[in-house]
Amino acid sequence: MKQFPAKSVIRFFFLFSPLFLLCVFPVTALSSDTPATGTALKITGVDGPIKANIKSHLALVDNVLPASALGFPRSDAFILDKTRQALQALGYYRPEIRITEKGLGKTLEIDRRQPVRWRNIELNLICVQPYPELEQMFNRPPLKRGEIVHHGDYEKFKSAVRQQALELGLLASTFTVSQLNVDVAEAYADIRWLFDCGPDYVVNRVTFSGTALSETLLGKFVSVRSGQRYRQSQVIASQQALTRSEFFKSVTVEQNVDHLARQADIDFFALDQDKYELKSLLGYGTDTKGKLGVSWQNRRANDRGHHYLLRLDLNQVIANSADITTSFQYKIPLGREKSQWINLVGYQRENDDFADSEVITLESRLLRQNNAFWSSQWAITLARELLAIAGGSTQSLIYAVPSWQLKYYSVADPFSADAGWFWQSQLRFSHDHLSDPELAFMQMEQRVKRIWRLSSRWRMMMRGQLGITWMDTETFNTAMPSDYRFFAGGDVSVRGFGYQSLSPVDEQNELLGGKHLLAASIEFDYLFHRDYRWAVFADQGNAFNHWRDRQLQKSVGTGLRWVTPVGAIRLDVAKALDGNKGWRLHITIGPDL
Repeated sequence: MKQFPAKSVIRFFFLFSPLFLLCVFPVTALSSDTPATGTALKITGVDGPIKANIKSHLALVDNVLPASALGFPRSDAFILDKTRQALQALGYYRPEIRITEKGLGKTLEIDRRQPVRWRNIELNLICVQPYPELEQMFNRPPLKRGEIVHHGDYEKFKSAVRQQALELGLLASTFTVSQLNVDVAEAYADIRWLFDCGPDYVVNRVTFSGTALSETLLGKFVSVRSGQRYRQSQVIASQQALTRSEFFKSVTVEQNVDHLARQADIDFFALDQDKYELKSLLGYGTDTKGKLGVSWQNRRANDRGHHYLLRLDLNQVIANSADITTSFQYKIPLGREKSQWINLVGYQRENDDFADSEVITLESRLLRQNNAFWSSQWAITLARELLAIAGGSTQSLIYAVPSWQLKYYSVADPFSADAGWFWQSQLRFSHDHLSDPELAFMQMEQRVKRIWRLSSRWRMMMRGQLGITWMDTETFNTAMPSDYRFFAGGDVSVRGFGYQSLSPVDEQNELLGGKHLLAASIEFDYLFHRDYRWAVFADQGNAFNHWRDRQLQKSVGTGLRWVTPVGAIRLDVAKALDGNKGWRLHITIGPDL
């Protein structure tokens, strides 16, 4: 018999081995372009979170168990092992599990049997000084005696303790004892913790880098001080305050901890915004019609953060004559985020149904951001207004109007909020000694908005506005400045009516504006896509001079909302139920709250 040399045998093997592999392992199993065939798997005996956890462990997709990476069906041993892991995570350590086959699929039959429950929960805290946040967590743990063991909740609670300790600056804190004992036979589990807070750390140095602004200004936004106890929560809050100051593109924090000396050096690196900014605006609104605008801003007039803004706006540019507003603002930061002193010089020319007006304004406003939710504002406005009233008469007004405003948001960031409430109260007044001709009045305005989340997709929104003026009606009609007359109707008032089209009228049926204002709205919206909502609403309101004569105009409508990072873009169609009972389109942009 003829024998083949060993080298020939080896050469033959390497030459034909790929063909052999393709015969043994089908192309469909090895190809990454063709999905592997799975096994239909039905789960019985459990439901809700338990069933969901089993599906997660098995990676089921539409009740199909995916094949292995090589394309083989998963074995019964694999299914049983993953199922036991999923059940143990939720406290079921001794289940009865059976797999039956029917046709091309399998059925996973589960009898959970008796679960393991928490018995003794012993949590001990060792700290040199009191830490109420940690003490509350240890005294009121989310794990209760007699409840079914949930290992996910256990690990989540343990992580929360570690995180809370870090936020309190306990950088050397540790679990010296962390025991979780499960007795499967007796169906109970015990916890024993001993958490050592360790020593306090101290802030050694606080430095700022990367910015042209002075440390004096930056220190007003930062609550971390050299020599005080280190608190990570204060470091994070300081970083957020610097970020919200609008001075910087980004703010990062570098912390160098010396565990031997038990101290930390903190450096805030702040990247400044561009010093100058030129912006242009081109837009359209159903109230303002066509709009053009341009602004020039200097964000750093000096290293103390003073900045100024020069702005020109043209509204109703599609109409015969445009409304013009130009202003110069000079802002001085006052140390807390968003707290500032604003001084403004402005000129406004406006044409409306009541009058053509030219107003020169000097205004000084003191804004105080008391905390993340409350803010207040004191202001005084000095103005000279020239009115050409419909009908031919003209008049000149010179007046000073002090005002006070209080504002509350139930959420820290109203732009991203889809539930919560907002309230604003404003009080304005003037006196005979502050005006020429004599003008004495007091005015109060209240605004409130509330959004309820009814379900994962449905919301209800209500808003209201109330305005009251204490002033003689005849003097109001002849001498009240146009900025302090109330009108209703428009995109953010009573939809279905034109902008500021609801108010008392004179003998020529020209709008005068009212002493009082009352408006309300209710709206339901439905999230039918990730970024789109459909809404139905009803509005009512009016401006009037006497409460006995109030006639609230009503409307209903529907609309579409596109949710964007700058707020919702709203397209509404509303029908007036009073007056001319016409239809009207409304377009608005801004946060829901």
